[in-house]
Amino acid sequence: MANNKKSNTLIHDTICLFLITLIAGVLLGGVYQITKNTIAQREEDAKKEAYEAVYKDGTFKADKDVESKLAEFQKKLTAGEIKTASGADLSDVEILEVLKVEEGGYVATCTGKGYGGAVKLALGIDAEGTVKGIQITDCSNETPGLGQNSSSAEWNGQYLNMNTSQEITVVKDGTGSQKDGKINAISGATITSSAVTRAVNSVLLFVASLSE
Repeated sequence: MANNKKSNTLIHDTICLFLITLIAGVLLGGVYQITKNTIAQREEDAKKEAYEAVYKDGTFKADKDVESKLAEFQKKLTAGEIKTASGADLSDVEILEVLKVEEGGYVATCTGKGYGGAVKLALGIDAEGTVKGIQITDCSNETPGLGQNSSSAEWNGQYLNMNTSQEITVVKDGTGSQKDGKINAISGATITSSAVTRAVNSVLLFVASLSE
C-alpha cells in the first residue's frame, strides 16, 4: 500500500509540474507575441534616430544592389578574406545594414567584438567616402567606466573626417591624429577601442568597394 501511495504521489507531482511548465510556457509565449512588435518598433525608431544623428538632414533608403553586394562582402569578411592594407583581421565584424543617402553617401549599422560582446555603432559616410558621423548605439556588454566610455562623443569623434583612403589604427601612447589615421585608445579599454576601429574600417572598405 505504501509503495502504491508513493507511486500515486509521484505521478500526481509529475502531472502538476508538467501543467505548471505548460501554463508558464503558454503565458511567456503570449507575452512575447504581444510585445515583440513593440520591441521591434522601438529598435527601428532607435536606429532611425542614430542615422539622423550621424548624417544630419539625410534621406535614407534601401538599395537592392547595395544589399546584394553587402551580402557577398559580409561572407568574405566573416571568412577572413577581407583585411586592412596591413593585414589586420576583420572577421569578427558584422555589417548589419547599409542604406543609401539620397543626398550622397551611406549610413550603416555594424558591430565589432569587444571585451564583453558585440559593440554596435551607426556610421554616416558622405559621397567622398569620409566619416561624417558616428554613434555607439550599444556598448552595454563593455566594462562601466572603461569600455562603455566608447559612447562618449569626445572619444568616438576621433573617427570623424577619416576616409576610405586610410587604414585606421589604435595607439595607446596618446599620439593619435586624424591626419595619420590613428585613434587614441580608451584608457584601460584597448579591446573595445580596437573593436570599434575594426568595424569602422570594414564599413569604409565596403563603401570603397562600391565604387570599384
